[in-house]
Amino acid sequence: MERTYIVIPAFEPGPGLRDRIREMRDRISAQIVVIDDGSGADHRETFDQLEEMENCTVLRHERNKGKGSALKTGFAYVLRQMTVQDRSAYEQSSAWILCADCDGQHLPDDGVRLLELSRRHPGSLILGVRDFSGPEVPWKSRFGNRFSSIVFRTLSGIYLEDTQTGFRAFDDSLLELMLGVPGERFEYETSVLLVCARQGIPVRTEKIETVYEEKNAGTHFRPVKDSIRVMTALFYEPVKFIFLSYQIQKNRIFRSRRKGGEDHDR
Repeated sequence: MERTYIVIPAFEPGPGLRDRIREMRDRISAQIVVIDDGSGADHRETFDQLEEMENCTVLRHERNKGKGSALKTGFAYVLRQMTVQDRSAYEQSSAWILCADCDGQHLPDDGVRLLELSRRHPGSLILGVRDFSGPEVPWKSRFGNRFSSIVFRTLSGIYLEDTQTGFRAFDDSLLELMLGVPGERFEYETSVLLVCARQGIPVRTEKIETVYEEKNAGTHFRPVKDSIRVMTALFYEPVKFIFLSYQIQKNRIFRSRRKGGEDHDR
């Protein structure tokens, strides 16, 4: 049995969210999973109306926890849906997950292509990558993605044109891995790429249409705070490796000197 889930984290979404979800649902036969990441009372009506839509589930955070945390809430829900009492049925079932943002950047036709690519390459992470050369791209998005791509290639040896894309597809074999990746906010998606690189999980890319509504005014990305989080995620593993290597070497030198002193005493 095949299932498709579209996971959409949302924090204080604009008025067009319902129409976007309808368009996505009409184009892709899937269960829509929307996570209200603590948007508050002003947006409660929007999510209540989504909850009434067919094939749309709304999960709610009482307070804002961050995009990474919202995605994990959605993944955990999908995993629970995959778990059935009949174990043989669970093992024979399969699911594909499409992650999309709530700000209108991700189009249904592109989602169809990402899911098709995921079905052709099970066990891979599929990224929908944008073209940042156009005049409609805000300068901070162009600079941020270019810089993070260079840093990611330096640290992982893998070049990705768009490390910040939230339009991603994968099959259920990666669900538990996604739930175990550290990070609660925007840095989570970068950490996912680092974990995939470290564990040898294929990452494939597919060009998507570049859409920035009102110069990306709907984004909740904080240029300073969230950029620091992303850079911390990128450098965490290499720095940890260097520190551990230093500690190991230091301990070896200490043991060697200690052994030499004991031999001298004899």
